[in-house]
Amino acid sequence: MKSLCVSFAAVVILAVAGSAAAAQSSSGAAVTPPAHRTAQGTGVVTEIDLKGDTVTLKHQPIPAFGWPSMTMPFRVTPPSLLKGLKVGEKIDFDTNEGNGLPEITAIRKP
Repeated sequence: MKSLCVSFAAVVILAVAGSAAAAQSSSGAAVTPPAHRTAQGTGVVTEIDLKGDTVTLKHQPIPAFGWPSMTMPFRVTPPSLLKGLKVGEKIDFDTNEGNGLPEITAIRKP
């Protein structure tokens, strides 16, 4: 049992040390992950995926991200924002770059 506790402690110490090392650049300075950019957009709902917590929008250009008009999926956080949305409905939305899929954080009906 004592050997199991010592092994566990060693794993924890190595994990903490590895995390600290990963948070430094090659010069030794701490690295801050880039902040997600945010923007507002306007679009028309083309698909709603309640299981995947996503909505697909045909949106107008979003200059803050350098995006032209296009149709694309967005993760929706919180998923409760999907309640009451209908395909074909025009919405205004707040978005950020998210991880993987862009993320909608607010929806307004104009």
